Amino acid sequence: MKKLYTLSLTCSREMDCPKEIVMWNYYDHEHLIGTHYKLYDHARVIAEKEDWALVYRSKKTPFLPLWTGGLALQRMEGNVMKTTHQDLIGFLLEMEVKFDDLSNERSRMTVTYKIDVHPIFKIFEFFFKKAFTYWFHATWEEDAPMRLRRWKVHKLGFKDFSGIDYINKKLPKPGKLNYSKYEFKAPVKSFSTINTHDGIERPFASSIEIGYND
Repeated sequence: MKKLYTLSLTCSREMDCPKEIVMWNYYDHEHLIGTHYKLYDHARVIAEKEDWALVYRSKKTPFLPLWTGGLALQRMEGNVMKTTHQDLIGFLLEMEVKFDDLSNERSRMTVTYKIDVHPIFKIFEFFFKKAFTYWFHATWEEDAPMRLRRWKVHKLGFKDFSGIDYINKKLPKPGKLNYSKYEFKAPVKSFSTINTHDGIERPFASSIEIGYND
């Protein structure tokens, strides 16, 4: 067996919210074709249980006018999410996201991308790092507003599928709001068709607001 060469890149950024909010974001598969509509056009959850999920995703290749589909298996190992992605081109991408707590309810995510290739592909290392650096920051900028909104409404008492209690009851905003620690529980519940054979497709090709049709 020929010795392989590993293309690798590590990126890190911080968020003004607990790491559990970001974990929820990674397991919210529906947002791929909404928030990231410029990068993904189809998604389907083939199987999921507890903190692992097998997902089909169709995505755009960075810097190239190509759309490719592939399977991704993601699972949690402590505070590290590991994703193994096989695309139609044939490369196996291994991604790890390490979640760290910071002070003042903040967090840091460190993402490492790795692909083992034949040594001849070493000549593409610059493109690999440029492409995945772009991908990391592009998806981060699109995800950040959603993560911060979720943390904001959690502190107001928001609960999935039930909203905010005092708003539902049309009561004045309480003078003091006490909130509990945000708990991430996978899998993330969904009422869409993403768990069916057809999955869900991107509902629009362009939008003036990320994640929503204008």
